[in-house]
Amino acid sequence: MKFSTILAGTFAAVVAAAPAPASEPESEAVALEARNKSIDVGRLNNLNFKQQDLNYLFRLNSVDLQLFQHLGINNNFNVVVFHDLFNGDNFNINALLQFQQMHTLLAIASTGVFNTFDLSKLNLGGINMGLINGVGGVDLGQFIDVGVRPQVAVIAGQGES
Repeated sequence: MKFSTILAGTFAAVVAAAPAPASEPESEAVALEARNKSIDVGRLNNLNFKQQDLNYLFRLNSVDLQLFQHLGINNNFNVVVFHDLFNGDNFNINALLQFQQMHTLLAIASTGVFNTFDLSKLNLGGINMGLINGVGGVDLGQFIDVGVRPQVAVIAGQGES
């Protein structure tokens, strides 16, 4: 499969899931003020990954959690959908797929594509890609060499106070 086909399919899925802009034009300031709200990041473990291996991937990939919070505040994105990702103890295929889903969403959002969209109808929580014959529950921690665990712990702990 060509890379351009994968990229086009990804953008097509995002465009299909994102609602169209409102038909009545509002001024930018009024729309932003109406959407401005606070997010209870306590439900998301204060945007810290509880699971060490996911925290390692977060540090390695430099995931922009401020943009994640910005999408929730200004674009009405339901960030609580990722509750299990931040609070879970498991490092399995489901968690990895959800991390990849969040990372892809943030990469697309960093281009500014979502600036004018209300993302409250974007249904990412309903996508469950890891249920094929129970493969989603496979613990990925078993594949991590015990010898590199201390290095993972050091990198995962960077930035914590």
